[in-house]
Amino acid sequence: MMKTKFIYYLYATAVAFLLSFTACEDYLDKAPESVISSDDAYKNFRNFQGFVERMYHITPDLAKHNWVSSFNWGEDEVITIGNGEYLMGFSIDGGNYRDYIGKGDSFLDRDWSPEGDRFQKAIWGGSWYGIRVANMGLEALAEGKLIDATQEERDLIEGQLYFMRGWFYFQLTQYWGGLPYIETVLPSDEALTLPRETYRENAEKMAADFQRAAELLPIDWDNTDVGARTLNNNELRANKIWALSMLGKTYLYAGSPLMTNGINGPRTYDAEMCKKAADALGQVLSMVENGQTQYALVDFEDTLRYSIPFKRTG
Repeated sequence: MMKTKFIYYLYATAVAFLLSFTACEDYLDKAPESVISSDDAYKNFRNFQGFVERMYHITPDLAKHNWVSSFNWGEDEVITIGNGEYLMGFSIDGGNYRDYIGKGDSFLDRDWSPEGDRFQKAIWGGSWYGIRVANMGLEALAEGKLIDATQEERDLIEGQLYFMRGWFYFQLTQYWGGLPYIETVLPSDEALTLPRETYRENAEKMAADFQRAAELLPIDWDNTDVGARTLNNNELRANKIWALSMLGKTYLYAGSPLMTNGINGPRTYDAEMCKKAADALGQVLSMVENGQTQYALVDFEDTLRYSIPFKRTG
């Protein structure tokens, strides 16, 4: 009996040895280039730009979602007919401002996916996701993980990251007001206890991000060495005009009576914020009117055809 047990022991040992040897051999057989590091996403411009471009697909297109054309969203008076009580406007009229949660058909908050279609994007979840991606990118730059890049390439990456962080916060604060302004990569295994900031505090930090982006980004990517590689396919990438326009819009919103004084405050404007808005937007208009950009103001007779007052000329 002892002899039998000893034989089984030797057999088990031999099998374990052979398995470990095979696993070791399999590992040694791997080519070095097949082992991917998490830092590979940042090591050169091509990889890092791929990392950045994920953020362009996160924000929902608000003009292509359910109920966005409903007049019930745009006025104090709500008219419903038939079974219209299911509309979001009906809930708002009754004071239920959070009725959109869980309904699945609101772009504000619902199940979403970075790769999803227009009905699978949400401002709340998508924006926080985008902010984390932006902070991860900025942290990677600070740690020197972008190894193979020209100064122009570094500036383009950094400028987009700052623009995107400000952009996602602008989307959030339009609907939820001041929030914690996260500028680092937070640990995923700890409770989130950051204090909520005022709208003005958020606006000042958004403005700083847009200002930094404007300093780093070109007016037109087509006129850069990097943009020449994708010539005529760069118009949807963040540029200096976008950044300055969002800088002005951020100050303009922050200067409004609602954001300045709250819903129950006086109907007065924040003059300082409004002046900053005028300065930023005036800079954009001056550049456009002097032919320094690829954009032009829409002719007055064509204004009803466009949702924004600018058109691309180049």
